[in-house]
Amino acid sequence: MGRFLEYWKMAYFNIRMNKARAFLTMLGIIIGIASVVGILSIGSGFSNWVSGSLNGLVGSDFTVYSNGDDEIPKSVMDSLVNKYPEITGYSERISARGTAIDTKNKEVDVTISGGKPIIQETNSAELLYGRFFTDSDYEEAEPVCVIDTYGAKKLFGYEDVTGKTVSVDAYGRELNLRVVGVRKSNQSEASDYNEKNVSADGEESAIVVGVFEDPSLQFEVPSSYIYRTFGLDMDRYYQVTVFVDEPAHVAEASRKSGRYIEAVMDKRGENAIGVMELTSLVDGLTKVLGGITAFVMLVAAISLFVGGVGVMNIMLVSVTERTREIGIRKSLGARTSSILWQFLIESGMISLTGGIIGTIIGYAFSSLACVIVHLVKNTISIKPDFNILLILGVAVFSMGIGIFFGLYPAGKAARMTPIDALRS
Repeated sequence: MGRFLEYWKMAYFNIRMNKARAFLTMLGIIIGIASVVGILSIGSGFSNWVSGSLNGLVGSDFTVYSNGDDEIPKSVMDSLVNKYPEITGYSERISARGTAIDTKNKEVDVTISGGKPIIQETNSAELLYGRFFTDSDYEEAEPVCVIDTYGAKKLFGYEDVTGKTVSVDAYGRELNLRVVGVRKSNQSEASDYNEKNVSADGEESAIVVGVFEDPSLQFEVPSSYIYRTFGLDMDRYYQVTVFVDEPAHVAEASRKSGRYIEAVMDKRGENAIGVMELTSLVDGLTKVLGGITAFVMLVAAISLFVGGVGVMNIMLVSVTERTREIGIRKSLGARTSSILWQFLIESGMISLTGGIIGTIIGYAFSSLACVIVHLVKNTISIKPDFNILLILGVAVFSMGIGIFFGLYPAGKAARMTPIDALRS
């Protein structure tokens, strides 16, 4: 133990004697480690943020929708629920677009989304005031709605607007909706996919709503009210949300449902029914983000190799400069292993110091980058994923680089004979 401590002291002394050269040697290691730590921290943090955001949307439900003009009969959906015990229910999804007048006497766009009362399970936003519409509201096609706090403030100037009536102009029809509930605003929540809309002449048309589209004002109403108001057939659907007993059953239930509905409608192989479930989407996106992070980190790691070559180069110079010292030590009885360890420890110390500095810089860079992103886009809140295992891994890795690239110079020094070294 005392011998290795002496080697560490000698390595520290030699580095101090050549501070500028040692720092320039470390620079490649510092840049490489800082790049790897920064990219890994930001990439992992971003992946966690995306996964967390999407996981908030993932529940025990999935969506089936018509890919063409053939609507899904209500009887088919009823038989689907009876056939598979893991499917607990369903709700048709339909929407209409219109305008309302805000507190500044200006028109604002409104999306009215209709469904059964069970549809509230798909919305994770907390209901702050009032209630959701009930089975009785649905059966009676009551003109009631649930809005969010953003819409309440936009239309009335304050949040608790339960009992108030909102007038919406939808395709030339005036809809007077009584607010029965107000939920917490969640502007980042994904909009419905392939939402069913009502056209201006009363006919229905299917559109694809972008997953991250964010309507100005969102109203939730009993779908029966939309069907009755626009004179539509309540027994045929373009889009349906299907509910499952457990999230783990969603993927399998969605596959079986799509095949079953096509079979009953005699549309096998025609791709007539589309199915969307967010679990597979989240898993796939997480894998893609992980792959991108790994690729970028691999590119950044090239600078580590360059830094390692720099360590080898400077250690070769050090061996050349200290051949006389090596000769004297060997003539006094120093063993080959002692010379080898002396240079290996010195190269390892250079790399370890560079690794520590690079880790600090990488962490500072990733933290600053995340703060800047949040300032530019306050809806994005990324935290660098930085833990003790990363610190230890970087320390071991950086020291390993120094030892690996220091093997050749150390071996060259250790193989010198006292006579050859003293002649140099």
